[in-house]
Amino acid sequence: MKKKFLYAIPCVAALFFMTGCEDQLDIWQHSVSEVSSYYKTDSEAEEGIVAVYDAVKSLNSGFSSLVMVLDMLDDDCWTGGGNHYDGDFHQIGDYTFGSDYGAISTIYSNLYKVIYRANVVIENVNGDSEVMKRAVAEARVLRAFANFELVTLWGSAPLVQHTLSESEYMQSNSTPEALWAAIEEDLNTAISSGALSQKKALSDKNYRATKQFAQALLGKAFLFQKKYSEAAAMLDNVVNSGLYSLPDDYSLVNVPGGEGSAESVFEIHVLNDPSNSNVNNNFFWTMQGLRGEKYSYQSNSPFASATWGYINPTKDLYDDFVKVEGADGYRLKNSVITRDQLKNEYGTVNIMDITDNEGLWNFKTRILKKYWAGYFYANDWRIMRYSEVLLLDAEAQLQGGNPAKAAEYLNVVRNRAKAPHASSVTLEDIQRESRIELCFEGLRFQNLVRWGLASKKLSAKGTKNPILKTDGSVGWEVYNENAAECGFKEGKHELLPFPATEIAVNPNIKQNPKW
Repeated sequence: MKKKFLYAIPCVAALFFMTGCEDQLDIWQHSVSEVSSYYKTDSEAEEGIVAVYDAVKSLNSGFSSLVMVLDMLDDDCWTGGGNHYDGDFHQIGDYTFGSDYGAISTIYSNLYKVIYRANVVIENVNGDSEVMKRAVAEARVLRAFANFELVTLWGSAPLVQHTLSESEYMQSNSTPEALWAAIEEDLNTAISSGALSQKKALSDKNYRATKQFAQALLGKAFLFQKKYSEAAAMLDNVVNSGLYSLPDDYSLVNVPGGEGSAESVFEIHVLNDPSNSNVNNNFFWTMQGLRGEKYSYQSNSPFASATWGYINPTKDLYDDFVKVEGADGYRLKNSVITRDQLKNEYGTVNIMDITDNEGLWNFKTRILKKYWAGYFYANDWRIMRYSEVLLLDAEAQLQGGNPAKAAEYLNVVRNRAKAPHASSVTLEDIQRESRIELCFEGLRFQNLVRWGLASKKLSAKGTKNPILKTDGSVGWEVYNENAAECGFKEGKHELLPFPATEIAVNPNIKQNPKW
């Protein structure tokens, strides 16, 4: 009681003081610009759009990485870590998470941070210069990207197309139809503006949201809506541009040294500057390497050893690789390697039991010692690669009645993978090719949901988990006594829950079904 009384005295005094002196306290704050008077120059417009890119970057950082969460939701990965209960990621992998799960709440908030910053640019950058027009067009593309994640992961997320006043903060649910329409409008407007940049040659590096990325994202949005002919036509624009190809060396697709390659349609670039405290992608990569203390390393090992062992491949993923290209497949060996390969080719072997591991290791996102700098790892986030564009287009062509074109695009991907060509393709062929080509890139879960395969592929997650023994054998453990609580539940897990914090403070938002 005494503490409350002591706090009340200065509060009451301050109230009287502020009431009597309001005019005297209304002083212009130095070194601060109002939004209405800013964004009048090219440099200010550039600062605005850089802030949007920075917000996109924050989606894939630390313990609330969009890619990490989506990987753990799919059937390509076991959660991993120091043990099954390391942190709380097992809740994602087992499908036992609730609306209070922190990473989901952070991702949701960060998507709206992208949208807010994009809205600021769209509303306030009004000049006619090339820089200003490009900033607005890019803001529309990045806002569409955020809305794409919202509609595919939450379904009826609020649609926010302008900066909100205080009276508008309690937004209600939108509809998937309204969100898809907003995505299409933003991308069509940006594409037709003529303001988006594009590469001039295959060898160019362009880390901006280009015209071709906007076209690819629009084609992907059409495909998710089953607008197959529109999707094929839009994706063909990217293919026919001649500005993208698949470099021969598959080993570089997701490690430093392969940044900004000819297959990069859009990626968030990270400067190789460990001293830059603003760089916030460190732990996303730290989490994916071999669990350092559980392996023995030779002195010439190429791998960083202070990493944490999350995202271990499933045998089911490995088997799909083998079905396409055999056990000695080139792409397989650059994506997933076995315990024996790790031991025989690199002299690295587990000296302790490894939970959530079937004797397989994620080689595609291997953490290389020569780029490692005290938990800093300057590797780009590849948001869209050209191989995804080709596979999306193959699916759109097949579903739209052009199976020959579908086979042509799929075989471009297989050619780089040194895998057998297909004379004809089925939807299952494209689904499997998409899985093995794009594994560990945070794309599989949304694809499973839209294909109607999520319940079939994910319902057993969390019912039992593998343990790799030091002799190379694999055992199985049951961590969740009630198996019925685990795994993907049809009618529920197609959508993520709106965060409990949002539901608590916003009476206008309705929770997704069964959460």
